[in-house]
Amino acid sequence: MNKTKIIILIVFIAFLAYNLYPLFIANESPRGFQPGNPLTANAGNATSTLNQYVIEGGGYYLKSDSDFLLFLNKVEMAGLNGLNYDEALRIVNSAVDNLEKARATYFKLTNLADVTPYDLVVQAQLVSFDYTDFQEGKGFNPIVFKAVEGFLSKGDIRGVYHKLYNDVSEILSRLYRVKAGLEKSELTAISDLWDIHQHYADSIFFGQYTAAVFFEIK
Repeated sequence: MNKTKIIILIVFIAFLAYNLYPLFIANESPRGFQPGNPLTANAGNATSTLNQYVIEGGGYYLKSDSDFLLFLNKVEMAGLNGLNYDEALRIVNSAVDNLEKARATYFKLTNLADVTPYDLVVQAQLVSFDYTDFQEGKGFNPIVFKAVEGFLSKGDIRGVYHKLYNDVSEILSRLYRVKAGLEKSELTAISDLWDIHQHYADSIFFGQYTAAVFFEIK
């Protein structure tokens, strides 16, 4: 394969990966809002701006999760080779940086959603949706999906966004402690790392299940 083909392949893969991000974190949920919002500078673009925030926030969130999984890989392999604390710190710094960007984006998302009126047609679809049948048919984690149902069955899309913001903030506070330990060449207790990993997984599945509902009613 020549150099040009390799470059094209790399660009294509990067483009595909970027466009997969919004499929997993509350994708399509901005359809639940009215396009125009008189409280924004550009009233005709409220929905597209919400969609932009959903995509950007999801992209940063998934990248942070990817960084943290790489860090866990290094911890796992440390049983054979020992842990390179400088390398581990670089990885965790990337996880923190991406999660800080996700939090900042979700902050803008919640603020805009809070002043943008809901679309009443989508609201009616969410309220009448058969959540039990959908969950069972997809085999989704019932506990996580119940949390999604708790918001969407009431049409509370704003609540979904606030939960994502709070989830990111909680994980970030835990990552700061991991980072502080690595800066002193100390590894956080494994049970705490399990807990962080669980928080990432539950929250990202929450976002994915939310996206799945909106894809179903689209």
